[in-house]
Amino acid sequence: MPLEIVIKSLVAGLIASFACGLGAIPVLIGRFDAAKHAGLGYGFAGGLMFAASVYNLILPSLNMSHGDIDTRQALFVVSGLILGSMFLWISEKRFSHFDHDDERLKKWGGRTGLLVFAAMSIHSIPEGVAVGVGFASDAVHSDNLGTYIATAISIHNIPEGLAVALPLRAAGASGWKCFFAAFLTSIPQPIAAVPASYAAWAFQPIMPILMGLAAGAMIFLVIMEMLPSALSTQKPIAIAWSFMFGFCSMLLAQVLL
Repeated sequence: MPLEIVIKSLVAGLIASFACGLGAIPVLIGRFDAAKHAGLGYGFAGGLMFAASVYNLILPSLNMSHGDIDTRQALFVVSGLILGSMFLWISEKRFSHFDHDDERLKKWGGRTGLLVFAAMSIHSIPEGVAVGVGFASDAVHSDNLGTYIATAISIHNIPEGLAVALPLRAAGASGWKCFFAAFLTSIPQPIAAVPASYAAWAFQPIMPILMGLAAGAMIFLVIMEMLPSALSTQKPIAIAWSFMFGFCSMLLAQVLL
C-alpha cells in the first residue's frame, strides 16, 4: 500500500476529528443556561445520537451488500448491537460505584457525560475504518471513494460533536472542555484509518459488527441514561419535542449531504 494512501487516511481522520470539535461551538457562545435547560440538552443530544445510530450506522451496515439485505449480515449487525449495549451496561455499572460528587467524574461532566464520551468514541472507530478502506479502494479503482467518505463523515461529525458537548455542558463542564472532549471522541478515526488503509480486505468483513456495536452503545445510552436524566428535570412533552428536533436535525444533515 503506497505511503501516500496512509497519509491521506491519517489527515482525513484528523480533519474529521476537528470537525467533531466544531460541533461544540454553540456551547461556547451565547448565554445558554446549561443548568436551567439541562433536560432539553439531554433530549436534543439523545435525538442526534439516535438518528446517527440509525442513518449513519445501522442502515449503511445493512446495505453493504449492495442489494437485498443478507440474513448473515443482518445477524452480524444485531450481534454488534447486543455487544454495544452490553458494553454500555457494564460501563454504567462500573461508573455507578463512583459518588456523583466525585471530582474524577465532574471533570467529564458527571456519569452521563463520561458515558456519552465513551459511546461516541466507540462510534468513531468504524468511521475511521471506513475512511481507511475508502482510500485503499481509491488506490485500486481511482473512484475518489475515500475523499467522499471522509467529507461525509466530517460533515456528520459536526452535529455529533454537539451531541457530546451538550450533556457535558449541562453537567457543568467548561465550554473549552466540551470542545476538547468532542475532538477527542473522534481521535479513534485517524487511529483506525491507518491500519484499515493497509489491510482493507481484513477490515471490510467486520464493518457490520463494528457499526452495529457503535449503534448499540449509543442507542442503549440514550434509553438508559439520557432520556431518564432529561425527564427528571423537564416535562415529558418538552423532552419529546427536543428529542424530535435533535433527530430531525441529524436526519437533515444526512439528506442534505
